[in-house]
Amino acid sequence: MADAPLHVRARVRHEPDRSCAVLVEGLDGEVLVGATGQTGQVRTVAREGAARVFGVPLERIAGEHLEVVVPRPPYGSEGQWVRVVTAGEPTDPQDWLDVRAAGQAYWFGPEAAWLVVLPGSGAGMRPSEHLDFEPVVSPEEVAALERHLRSGESSE
Repeated sequence: MADAPLHVRARVRHEPDRSCAVLVEGLDGEVLVGATGQTGQVRTVAREGAARVFGVPLERIAGEHLEVVVPRPPYGSEGQWVRVVTAGEPTDPQDWLDVRAAGQAYWFGPEAAWLVVLPGSGAGMRPSEHLDFEPVVSPEEVAALERHLRSGESSE
């Protein structure tokens, strides 16, 4: 039983610089185990930090036994306008198609990301670090998204 996976709880605290501090529930309460500027690295930081906190090999912190809670960041609100500022996969030309596009964002907690609705390409998940939450949006961009949303409603 000594080698059984540990059930670990962790949570993210959003920092003013938009990085994510990762805290793990240890035996004596929460312990700050690291920080990252990439949402996709939160689970790795939590897993490695939990292994240090509990003094166990990394293999004992199995993915299915690691619960990470990522609350909605303090910046951004439901339905607000955002602009995509970077591609998710820099080597994938498809990911670059939406860079510079403006759309509306909705927090999707289970994925720790924003569901962003863009005219033309529809909706997709984007981590916070790929978005500008204070974009200047032109009337043409607003009209394009409104047309896109109307066309989606009429096809159902």
